[in-house]
Amino acid sequence: MLWPARAILLRDFRIALSYRLNAVLTLAGTLFGVTLWYFLSRAVSPTSSGWDQGSYFGYVVLGTAFLGYVNMALHTFGQKLKQDQLTGTLEVFLGSPGSPVLLVAASLLWDLVAQTLQVAATVGIALLFGLRLHLGSPLGLLLLLALTVVTFAALGLAASSLLLVFKRGEPITPFVGGLFALLGGVFFPPSVLPPLLASLSRLLPLPYALEGFRGLLLEEWTLRQVLPDLGALALFCAVLLPTAFVAFPLCLRVARRYGLLSTY
Repeated sequence: MLWPARAILLRDFRIALSYRLNAVLTLAGTLFGVTLWYFLSRAVSPTSSGWDQGSYFGYVVLGTAFLGYVNMALHTFGQKLKQDQLTGTLEVFLGSPGSPVLLVAASLLWDLVAQTLQVAATVGIALLFGLRLHLGSPLGLLLLLALTVVTFAALGLAASSLLLVFKRGEPITPFVGGLFALLGGVFFPPSVLPPLLASLSRLLPLPYALEGFRGLLLEEWTLRQVLPDLGALALFCAVLLPTAFVAFPLCLRVARRYGLLSTY
């Protein structure tokens, strides 16, 4: 699987390179976003419980930065499949040698690299605005990042499987993305929500990921302190990965049986 993954990564890199203005606009949008959060944080003084992980500026900057990983993992597969549908290359792509699941999974590689660069730019700009980071455990940070990407990539792959059958776009990821933004602790801690919604947020993977990221980067957590969040994300992975590996081949068989891969 090394050469198909390399070929897909090179393809996506060349496509991104042909749209150089997009990189400039993305960087400008990142600068504007961090500036917005900085001045908003100067006008906000949170007093409710749940704000113990740094100032509001650090809280929301890290929340929105790592929400980018979530959106990337949720939406990339559906976007790439839709692009191949419109260009008429989906049938050829999925008919290539190798596992279709792994071929589609390889399409995440460039977006993962690009999103990592954007997160680095976001954090770098925030440092210029006075954000102070205190990294506790580099190993914990790498493990948390890996589990976060795998968890949401599995969810995105399972959701995008429906695109093979229904053609007009899968309806799950926009709803899930909005739910995560509301309950995931991106802009405010779930503890400020009504009790029912606060309890519901504990059934989502994003609060655990963000709690761990903020603890590692703002409070100098050790690996031992972040273990509960790592364990929760590992549990989500154990459920979502098998679901994705079952759903995608199943939908692919249906699409092949009814000749849906060559239409959109």
